Amino acid sequence: MTLPRIGFIGFGEAARCFARHFADLGVPEMTVFCDGATNRPPYTPGFTALVREHGAATVDSVTDLGARCDVIFSAVVVAAAAPAGAAIAAVLRPGTLVVDINATTPSGKKGVAAAVTARGGAFVDANLMGSAELYGAKVPLYCSGDGAARFAALFAPLGLNIEQAGPVPGDAAAVKMLRSVVTKGMEALLVEAMVAASRAGVRAEALHGICAPMDATSFSRFADMCIRTDVLHAERRAVEMEGVADGLREFGVDPVMTMATAARLRASAALGLRTRFAAKVGYTADDVLDAYVAETAAGAA
Repeated sequence: MTLPRIGFIGFGEAARCFARHFADLGVPEMTVFCDGATNRPPYTPGFTALVREHGAATVDSVTDLGARCDVIFSAVVVAAAAPAGAAIAAVLRPGTLVVDINATTPSGKKGVAAAVTARGGAFVDANLMGSAELYGAKVPLYCSGDGAARFAALFAPLGLNIEQAGPVPGDAAAVKMLRSVVTKGMEALLVEAMVAASRAGVRAEALHGICAPMDATSFSRFADMCIRTDVLHAERRAVEMEGVADGLREFGVDPVMTMATAARLRASAALGLRTRFAAKVGYTADDVLDAYVAETAAGAA
């Protein structure tokens, strides 16, 4: 197998993780270009040494990066993703594979894809479905775009964990974005609850109370239960959470996430579907979601 010439624009945690992995497999020297607030030409000796430690060398322009590489990973901060994509598109050689691992919106990915393919490149909307710190180079990559199949053919043999989601850029990013609603929301909820628990002197007990029931089931079953019962109990749960918010305030904690939860529950209750579903037998989470979508669409019309 002929190994591709790999480059990175941006060299944060994920890029370094992949570069180290590729270097350990004997991939030829990789190329790195950065133009951020911290690392940009002329690079500091410390940054140059860090890049070298990961089997790569720096270049001073995106033009040099495009000239040297068959595959370019875009791994910049979210605010720089669109400018970085445009810069890559302007200098890439036809056939270059651009792998955008930035956590941007579906429309953002589509915009970069259009620029890349207009210049004869191929685009991969690649999304880390976990932490590179936790999983290393085995972090699941959920990918779409016209270059996704080629990306899998090139990099699955190099040990990357790639799942393809079709040829449309933005499709994979949509799944990543919606996953983030849950994962980042859970992080914020846990922090809010555990700060309050710490203020109340029950940190260990609260963590056990949160984790033990979750550990006893699968997250899939828990998610299914939440959606199915939301239609029946959202109003009651909203009242409960408003009371919980008062309790958090007593501990000196601003109940940002708790009040957001109450507002979300009240929005579900306001759809007025409880009576209809209380009379149903054996309905599914999909039935609830379909009804929610239909009601919210009618309300927006």
